[in-house]
Amino acid sequence: MSIALLCRRQGRGLARALSLIESGASIERDVAITDENIRGSDAGACSTSRQCQPDTPIGGFRQWPRSLQLWRGFAVNNKPSLKYVPVPESQHDDFTSEPTTYTQLLASIRAAKSLKRLEHLVDTYADRFDAVHVAAAVARLPHLLKYREADLVDMSASAVVLPSGMTRTRRKHGAQLRSGSAEVAARLAARVDAMLPQHVAHFFPRQAACSIWAFGELRRHGVIERMDSLPQVLMSVTRGNLQPLRVHAAGVDFAQLLHGLAKLGHNDEPLLDALLPLVTERLGSMQQRELQMTVWALATLRRATPELLDEVAQQLLSTSTAFLLPSACASVFWSYAKTEGLARLSPGGEGGARVSRRRARVAAARVKLFDSLAATMMAQALLLAPQDVATTLWACSVLGYHHSQLPAVLGDAVLRALPNCSDAEVASVLESLAHLGYHHAPLMDAVAAGILAEPVVSTEPVNIARVLYAYGVLARRGPRDLQLVGTLAEALVRRLARVERLDTVALACRGLGAFAYDDQAVLAQVAARTEQLLQTSTTGLEQLQAVLRCLDAGGCSYFQLAVAAARMLDDRLRAGACRSAPLAVEVLYYSARQGVEDKEAVKAVLDKVAQHQSQLRATDVARLVVCCQVMGQSATSLQGLLQTLLSNAASVDAATARAAATSAAALGLSDVAHALKTASVAQAVATA
Repeated sequence: MSIALLCRRQGRGLARALSLIESGASIERDVAITDENIRGSDAGACSTSRQCQPDTPIGGFRQWPRSLQLWRGFAVNNKPSLKYVPVPESQHDDFTSEPTTYTQLLASIRAAKSLKRLEHLVDTYADRFDAVHVAAAVARLPHLLKYREADLVDMSASAVVLPSGMTRTRRKHGAQLRSGSAEVAARLAARVDAMLPQHVAHFFPRQAACSIWAFGELRRHGVIERMDSLPQVLMSVTRGNLQPLRVHAAGVDFAQLLHGLAKLGHNDEPLLDALLPLVTERLGSMQQRELQMTVWALATLRRATPELLDEVAQQLLSTSTAFLLPSACASVFWSYAKTEGLARLSPGGEGGARVSRRRARVAAARVKLFDSLAATMMAQALLLAPQDVATTLWACSVLGYHHSQLPAVLGDAVLRALPNCSDAEVASVLESLAHLGYHHAPLMDAVAAGILAEPVVSTEPVNIARVLYAYGVLARRGPRDLQLVGTLAEALVRRLARVERLDTVALACRGLGAFAYDDQAVLAQVAARTEQLLQTSTTGLEQLQAVLRCLDAGGCSYFQLAVAAARMLDDRLRAGACRSAPLAVEVLYYSARQGVEDKEAVKAVLDKVAQHQSQLRATDVARLVVCCQVMGQSATSLQGLLQTLLSNAASVDAATARAAATSAAALGLSDVAHALKTASVAQAVATA
């Protein structure tokens, strides 16, 4: 056996020499080194044949002859080499048959056409899975989810050639998975989730990022609630001070990792603080889609900084946004609105003053980026989905970004897809157009006709409130619009019990107030529901102000609500939650108009006014006159304010002027009463 092994490994020459030594023969003479000997030794060294094996076993020997040393130098191979022979695969294999090799199993997982096929592969070949197979199965799972046919819209008719990355069908807003698909996907997700801890030790960052991204997609679609193996997967790429990510991760890996964490709702502050510097370093290697995923994830996790947003904007402009799909452009708009727009609209933004959407202005540094995104969306107008339109218009209204053509193009896109739009999408589009001050007449006519054609309006109250606000703010006053407002108001009242936020009631009242809506039964129910919501409301006085305006303009009696409003005002002023003196005066004025006498509230308002006299207009002073007369305050508390009223009495609206004139006469302020009566008469003549 040993002789045979030597013959295979060291060649014929060495075997022949050892056989001579064993037989007792002596090789004493020197052998001349010739070309023939060399050729013979080469042939022996390269031979692996069994034909020259010795017949006698190997024994001991005393020394190596010179000729044997020469042969030994040619016979021993000290540098072996490996040669990989590829196994030929079928040229057109659809991988529907059972896999027999490692590569066939991996290709079958990646090419699985249904959840049933993927489940079969996982169940049958689980013992043959390694880290690569598990990661491939996890990444494939979200792509196999199936939705109900009624929730899908065919996009092939919108364009001759669909862009790369866009599927033939798109999902409607609120699309539901097929019952069988959801069940199989949940079962399969639980199976691969249990397999991950056994293989994560061999994961590269790309596999870990894909796994987290896939489970994030499953959670967004409602298949799972959480990823049980998330700590182990994160540990595989964050061990050693994030060494695997520092060495092996590319920009796309960070984009998928953050995107998955955002959709899983995993807001781990220490982890994200450690990841952000690495993300900043890799921004230069990211493509447009990866930049969009990154900025969306950071906005969702509330971890975006102004510096990082600046760098993302510069990188998006340098790589061009022309290759982004409309959904990706809408996502970028949303991300900047979420981080920058809402911060400026919050009560603490811009010096503590709340900025309305109509007055908001986008930062000059962002205009170039938004213009590029708008151009990309308009170039793909036929591929715009209603959800993308709603998201983009909302972001523009929050950011204060006004484009000369974008609202018209987006409105046209919704008008084309109106039969397939959801109520929430249409309501959001109309509200955003109202905030932008853009009147899209064809869209609003079509929406009004569609609502009036329905036998019963059965949408959610917030959608009704948004439509009422849009038609009121955009000054729609046609006969069909008046009929629409009445229909929507009645539908809202039937669903008032389902309203949980004062914002919704206030939004509807802004629209109803613009139409001077005066149906007492409807307004009484609105007042009652508002009083109930005040008990648990944590919103500011702006929402209460809108409701009181609507009720007062409609001539509705709301004494109980007025009492609750005065108490709420007193509490907010004492807590320092109300920063606007005119707002406090107006809320107190509407309470006084209902005959409420709250001495604590009026004292708190007068103290606020004394600190911010420069904020008051003539109308505010006229309202204070009414409040002091109704709530038993003397005229001396108005000293220093009456001159503002006397010099600008003509600017006071007629209803307030008449009420203030009566109160001024009761307080003995004859000059104020005369000025206000003159102003009200002049306004009445001008109106006539």
